[in-house]
Amino acid sequence: LADPADSSQQQQQQRRPDGRLPRRPRSPPLECVDVSQIADKFPSVVAACATFWSPDRTGPYLVKFWADINTPIRMRLALSTDSGPQRLTLSCSTKVCSFGRQVVEKVEKHIGPRLESGRYRSKPDVRVHVNFITKLRQLPEKYMMNTVLENFTILQVINCESSGDSLLCIAYVFEVSSGAAQHHVYRLSRG
Repeated sequence: LADPADSSQQQQQQRRPDGRLPRRPRSPPLECVDVSQIADKFPSVVAACATFWSPDRTGPYLVKFWADINTPIRMRLALSTDSGPQRLTLSCSTKVCSFGRQVVEKVEKHIGPRLESGRYRSKPDVRVHVNFITKLRQLPEKYMMNTVLENFTILQVINCESSGDSLLCIAYVFEVSSGAAQHHVYRLSRG
C-alpha cells in the first residue's frame, strides 16, 4: 500500500498554477453483481447493504481477491491507514463467515485518531488476518487452499459513531492466484 504522505507530496507537485489539483478522469462504472448471487456466503449481507441502496449513495461493494500466496507477509504492508480532515469516531465491524455462517465478529472503534500534519490518522489492527494467512500457507496444495477460501468470506461495515451514518460496506471473497495478486471491485445491486 502506498504511504499517504507520498500521495500528498505527489498531489502538491501536480497542482495547477492556480493551486487547484488537476481533474482526474472518471473511472468507468463498476460491473454490478446481484446480491442474491452471494447471499448464501454472507448471513447478513442484505441487511448490511440496505442503507447503501438509495440513489444518492455509492456501494455496497464486492471485492474478489486473487492472492499470491508466495508473497512474503509484511505487517507494514498489511496495515492500512485511514486519514481525514475531521476527527471522527469510527467503528469497523468485520464479520468472518464460513459456509455461510458467521464465525466471529470483531468490532474495532477508532476513537480519537492522532493528528499528524493537519490530518487525523488511525491504523486498524490486522493481526488476525496475518495469522489466518500464515495458517493457510501451511496447507500443502493450492487446491486445498482454494477449498478453504471458497467457504471463507468477510463482510466489513464502517460506521461513523458520532453521526450514526453507515459509511462503507464491503463483502470480500478470496481465491489463490496462479500468478501475481489481483483484485476486482464490483458494485452490489439488488434484483
